[in-house]
Amino acid sequence: MARFKVFIEYEGTRFSGWQAQKNARTVQGELIGAMKQVFNTDAFELYGSGRTDAGVHAIAQVAHLDVQTMFAPEIIRMKTNDLLPADINLVEIEKASRQFHARHDAIARSYLYQISRRRTAFGKRSVWWIKDRLNLDAMKQTAELFEGMHDFGHSQPMTLNKNPRKLKLTKYFYKNITILL
Repeated sequence: MARFKVFIEYEGTRFSGWQAQKNARTVQGELIGAMKQVFNTDAFELYGSGRTDAGVHAIAQVAHLDVQTMFAPEIIRMKTNDLLPADINLVEIEKASRQFHARHDAIARSYLYQISRRRTAFGKRSVWWIKDRLNLDAMKQTAELFEGMHDFGHSQPMTLNKNPRKLKLTKYFYKNITILL
């Protein structure tokens, strides 16, 4: 059985997150449905690098696919994309070693939160529109409190504390607005 590394983008507004669910439309569920048709079997596994909540978008989520196939990665990508809805796209597929694991081998995750001070017709699904005046100085001062490496292991259930979650928050400035990633 071959393993492939899959790079996925999606506009998550119409999805109940990444992970397949019986009674909800999900990104993984749509991918599995399309891949069943491409491979003419359900004898494959698709694992994501992490779960997302409902409505979350992804620019480059990584997954791995285990499947017995003679198709080249580019053929898998094209055939699957032909069957996917317009709000999901396989950007790239490449062969991967059997040791590669999308979740365990992830070295970073990035999140982008956008705030707009004006109504926008183009960014409604990805921008939080705030009508009120923002205190940018207070926002910058508060953001500085979060910058750097932090261990959030204490906020996890005791069963998960074996692997504390360390996060590095990086600050970016754009037009006097601080962005933490």
